[in-house]
Amino acid sequence: MEKPTAPTTRKRIDSIDLFKGMAIVGIVWKHTFHPQWCDLVHISALFFILSGIFFKDGPFLPFLKKKVRTILVPFLFFYLLSFLARILFYAGHHRSLNEFDWSMLLQLFHIDNTPLYLSVNIPLWFLICLFVMQIIFWGLNRLIPHSHRTIGFLLAIGLLYVACPIIEEWRTPFMANIALECLPYFIVGNLFGLPIARYLARSRNRLLVTALGLALFIALQYLPVDFAVLSLIKSFSLFIALLALLTCVEGSQSAVARFVRTCGESSLHIMGLHVIILAPLQPIACTITGEPNLLAGAIALALTLLIIYLLIPIVNKYIPWAVGKKR
Repeated sequence: MEKPTAPTTRKRIDSIDLFKGMAIVGIVWKHTFHPQWCDLVHISALFFILSGIFFKDGPFLPFLKKKVRTILVPFLFFYLLSFLARILFYAGHHRSLNEFDWSMLLQLFHIDNTPLYLSVNIPLWFLICLFVMQIIFWGLNRLIPHSHRTIGFLLAIGLLYVACPIIEEWRTPFMANIALECLPYFIVGNLFGLPIARYLARSRNRLLVTALGLALFIALQYLPVDFAVLSLIKSFSLFIALLALLTCVEGSQSAVARFVRTCGESSLHIMGLHVIILAPLQPIACTITGEPNLLAGAIALALTLLIIYLLIPIVNKYIPWAVGKKR
């Protein structure tokens, strides 16, 4: 069998870098206090689509070693750091550790069917899920002949959605069930994300694509049926719309664009640290505004990103391994 290959980003596409930065800011926003109407319900799906774009195939042992270094080690670092932060927050609030739940450290090994059991730092579910997902995808990428790669993966998506009711009931360790449920997003990102980004980079119809993508997304939102595959179509149409819009500002050197790129390049820092920093900042933001409203969320978001932005060079210099970097 010919060795399967996958799209790579040899030549960086700025709209994808901007999208990654925008998506990680959206992850932080999702965990702030804000009204329900402005919750970003599809943000995790968009991040899985982006992750699919960046997948690179290779021999299994070097591939596994790289994923351990770039995903699993950062996950464990931020998990332990979050546990220490929880101890400090609890001690500061209760002036005692007598009733602190020390067993929460071992929640990583629970067998469950939801991603919410990592109460040490709930958003870290994404990293452990992504690690397992990439192992599964590597296996599929080797099993499906390269000459039939697209149709093979589309059939795999169909089978996953047929089996979705069964998968949802599985109780597994390390997010294996969630990884299977979310795998279709990763697959469509890997198959179509980079070709679409390259097309949009040279297209004159970007605004039209944006309008059509948003129209499809909105139409599907109000469709009076609820099929699991519709969530995939909605997320991917939103992905295309936003990507098309971002190509309009490709190469921008404005302060906002540079900041968003930095967030994208430092998405692991933000993923791992934002909950720890949000915890003390959100009550302060709510005190300023008087209630947990849209403004309170915006204040908490801005302060959290500012603090992480200042921490990024420190982490990169002194503990680069914590975010999957080599010295």
